[in-house]
This record gives sequence, structure tokens and C-alpha cells, in this order.
Amino acid sequence: MTVARTAVLLAVALVAALAVYLFAIRGSGHEYTLIFVNAGQLVKGDNVQIGGRAVGSVKSIALTSNNQAAIKISVQEPYAPLHAGTQAVIRLTSLSGIANRYVALSPGPGTNEQLGDGATLNTSDTTTAVDLDQLFNSLDPKARKDLQGLIKGFSTQY
Repeated sequence: MTVARTAVLLAVALVAALAVYLFAIRGSGHEYTLIFVNAGQLVKGDNVQIGGRAVGSVKSIALTSNNQAAIKISVQEPYAPLHAGTQAVIRLTSLSGIANRYVALSPGPGTNEQLGDGATLNTSDTTTAVDLDQLFNSLDPKARKDLQGLIKGFSTQY
């Protein structure tokens, strides 16, 4: 029974060591800061995706001294480190819902210089999502009424 007990304790120790490696050491990923004109209803914990695949998450959102959104993200290996030329866009998962956003990354070419941990992508490399409410709010009452009539006309035609 001592041999079996020792084997179980050894197996538990190996599983614990593997878990520490995967979550603490390997799971930390690389962190970057993305500067957007606005956060576009992005929230902490939202996904970071490359090609539709979740590769990280939003760690924090802060306001810069010039009132822009500084979004801190983490990106897991093998998708990190990112390279110069990487572009970031805040996208909507669907048109329904409020906080249904994610950050879509388009990595720069692998031949470009690697971005170090903590590197920042400025507004020239980022694009904020277009919110339909903002578009409709920019219309005056007459234009809104005309648009409603157009949509009703399309409905009747369909």
C-alpha cells in the first residue's frame, strides 16, 4: 500500500506542477497597449481574436491624458509576440446587445520587427467600431423621417 500511495502522491505532484506551468508561466501571454479614439463599449474580459480565433483578452481600459482609450490586452503564444505593422479593430459580435465587442488583430508580417511586451499601437494602427446609433443620431428629424419612409417602402416592396 505504501508503493501505491507514493505513486498517487507523485502523480498529484506532477499534475500540480504541470498546472502551475500552464497557468502561471506559459498562460500569462504577452501584453500590449492599444490606443483607440474611443473604447466603443469594449469591456474588461472581452476577447482578442486573430482570424476569428480567440487568442487573448482585454485586461484593462483606461483614459489617456488626451481623452483616448488605452486598452491593455494579452495575447497568448503561439500568436505572440506580435510584429510591427499589426492592426487592431474593435468589432461587434452581432448587432443586438450592448457590450458585445471584441478586438480583432491583423498581425504584421512575420519578417517585421517583433513588438516587445508592453509595446503600444497608436491610433494610426487602430480603428474603432462604427455604432449605428451614432450614425442615426447625426441625422436631423426630417432625414430620420425620410429614412423611416424609405425603410417602410422597402418593407412594402419586399
